[in-house]
Amino acid sequence: MGIRHVYNKTCYLNVKTHMTRCCSLALLTVLPCLCFSQIGLNARYFFGKSDILSQSNISQDGVHAALEYNFRLEQKRIEFRPGAGYRYTFPGDHSGNFSAYDLDFGTAIYPFDFAGDCDCPTFSKEGNLIKKGFFLEFIPGVSYQTLSRKETEPNDPSRLPIRSKNFVWKIGGAAGLDIGITDRYTITPMFSMTMLSSSEWEGLLLDGSSGKLDDYVYMGGGLRLTYNAEEKRRRRN
Repeated sequence: MGIRHVYNKTCYLNVKTHMTRCCSLALLTVLPCLCFSQIGLNARYFFGKSDILSQSNISQDGVHAALEYNFRLEQKRIEFRPGAGYRYTFPGDHSGNFSAYDLDFGTAIYPFDFAGDCDCPTFSKEGNLIKKGFFLEFIPGVSYQTLSRKETEPNDPSRLPIRSKNFVWKIGGAAGLDIGITDRYTITPMFSMTMLSSSEWEGLLLDGSSGKLDDYVYMGGGLRLTYNAEEKRRRRN
């Protein structure tokens, strides 16, 4: 029993030491990213287009809001913007609508200032606005969506109540312009376009269709507000 006790204690100490080293290494790896990071709130209105959803009386226009954590490479104008958001379409004259929880993994490139030497994602009000602020963004992601239709018309298949849930992939792109308000705050008008992966929806089968949704595309316009809490930052001239 004494030998087993010593052996178990030795294993515990070895595991603890290994975990401490791994955590320390992970912290040192992530720390440089945290030094050039900021938090953003993204809100936009979007317009959807899908013949399948129109036939099923499902609304396609709505709003999307997301919280983002932004960080960038130190020497190049490439920024990474993972975010979590909620998307909702307004029923309006339709009897059904979508709601969704989104995880997006945006990557933005500033083509006119790609070699910019600023050590921070947000810039102050100094410098050429278009050169410093214009960007193109590639936005892949995943979404957990719920399709709902509440009204009931026994003689009209497009009015039967349905409720379906599904995971879908997203791929999108955006263009925007960073406008520095202060050294801490940046506001960004954006225009985006997003496509969803083809997916099977059990609820749509009630309408006599194949149940496959493969033509939903939506375009959006809105604003991103970004905040940087760092006290010391280098400005672009």
